[in-house]
Amino acid sequence: MTSTSPPNSPGTPTAPRPTLTPVLLILLALLSAFTPLSIDMYLPALPTIAADLGATSGDIQLTLSAFMIAFGLGQIFYGPAGDRFGRRPVILVGLAVYVVVSAGCAFAGEAGQLVGLRFLQGLAACGGVVLARTMVRDLAEKDQAARAMSLMHACSSLAPMLAPLIGGQILWFLGWRAIFWVLAAIGVVALGAAWWRLPETLRPEHRQPLVLSSVLKRFAELFRHRAFMGYALTGAFQFAALFSFLSGAPFVFIERYGVAPRHFGLIFGGMIVFMTVGSLLNARFAPVFGAGRILRYGVILPAVAGAAAMAMGWIEAGSGAIGLWPFLLCFALQIAAISVIGANSMALALQHYPHMAGTASSLMGVITFGLGAAVGAAVGQALDGTIAPMTTAMGLAGILCLLSNRLLVPRS
Repeated sequence: MTSTSPPNSPGTPTAPRPTLTPVLLILLALLSAFTPLSIDMYLPALPTIAADLGATSGDIQLTLSAFMIAFGLGQIFYGPAGDRFGRRPVILVGLAVYVVVSAGCAFAGEAGQLVGLRFLQGLAACGGVVLARTMVRDLAEKDQAARAMSLMHACSSLAPMLAPLIGGQILWFLGWRAIFWVLAAIGVVALGAAWWRLPETLRPEHRQPLVLSSVLKRFAELFRHRAFMGYALTGAFQFAALFSFLSGAPFVFIERYGVAPRHFGLIFGGMIVFMTVGSLLNARFAPVFGAGRILRYGVILPAVAGAAAMAMGWIEAGSGAIGLWPFLLCFALQIAAISVIGANSMALALQHYPHMAGTASSLMGVITFGLGAAVGAAVGQALDGTIAPMTTAMGLAGILCLLSNRLLVPRS
């Protein structure tokens, strides 16, 4: 890997560096899966939770937004902390807290308590996610990093594929509180695996001081880099489209169109199949055609699919003449695009910052999850019994994803 730091002096012993083995990629994929696991597993239960806690759909949607806001804000700390103390210890602490808070969610007695606990759960979960992609950057460059991230995403895509299915079955047999006990158990498994097999990938010469002025200086450097912000916003708007779907789909599908909670997981899982295929194709072709070129063409898909869904959504809201099924193709195509856009925009954004990869990864996460949470909260509050608020948000996000790439990212 290219480094701006001076090489070791002659005679200085050099510890063997870890490599991106299949086992390590699987472990990093598990750490990356905490986002979809923590979100998607309880999606089928949202209407049930609202009824059980005597809350509105907007109130319960805030449990999603609280998680995402905390997930984004927490990365402000985790990235710089990972650059200072190393990736491994920060990940282990985050996982331990995640286990405790997930168990606490199972005891929530009202919507406000669940919102607060989900906020803490988001703070705990983001450490493993942000530092997993940072570890990929520690060990790989540009197109190879995009390939590794795509393979990692392909593995972790099993989580959003299976989580709604599992959540729906747990809800049916054991109730919604058991979902959070399962999340706590998964956290215990991840903590044990990380303690046993997770290496430290931060080079000693790349350690950065955890001083506020230094951290702010590094963030300011990233904000001034036009290409970095272009990649960050490209990925963020694509994620905003995904989170618009996550915020609106459970209520629209289940309450508006009468989809059973157990069947909702099947529909969502089917869409994730497209995302997994996209990740595998990107892993295969990123080293061949280049991550930048693939990204440039990939952003067209969510813009077209999102605009089509937005137009149909307005028609459906006014006449009810379209129904649910024609929307599913647009949703599947737009959601599938995240596997290409997310991996390539992340790899390209981090390529110039090996000396502060954790900080750069943090800022990407803050922008991505902050924007996603804001858009998702807006969708939740705008739900009016029709599909239009969700499709409008997804359409605008897809168009802005394309514009961010075209206007801010230089064409290589």
